[in-house]
Amino acid sequence: MSEVLEIISSFYLPICAGKLLLPNVSVAEVVEYQKPETAEGPETLLGMVRWRGIQVPLISFELANGQSFSISKTSRIAVINSVGEHSERHPFFSIVTQGIPRLVKITEDSIEPSDEKPGPAEAAKVRIDGEEASIPDLAYLESLISDRV
Repeated sequence: MSEVLEIISSFYLPICAGKLLLPNVSVAEVVEYQKPETAEGPETLLGMVRWRGIQVPLISFELANGQSFSISKTSRIAVINSVGEHSERHPFFSIVTQGIPRLVKITEDSIEPSDEKPGPAEAAKVRIDGEEASIPDLAYLESLISDRV
């Protein structure tokens, strides 16, 4: 029997602290940055943004992970499909990125764990063909906003 090589289409999302790695099915859309409307919540919640006629919470991955964060001229907003237990209440949330995402194909041979310890908002740190990336803990990020927005 021949071996089936599984390929996962993913996105590198550039952030202040490096790159996030997400399967492309988890990213609903990447849009131009817009200033969020103020909303009560944790420091990681930057506010609410309008996307396709609905209000979507906007968070900073970096602040959720204990890192520094800034907005730049290249900032964009990645709208993420919620996957956790609160997805009925918040089917989407969004993350500030620092530029345009890049498509990457991941295979078992191209990915390996990093020696770096993951932060609180990271499920794992990995290397893909020598490039460092963080896999975000989407359930954790969703939990930061679930009861507050």
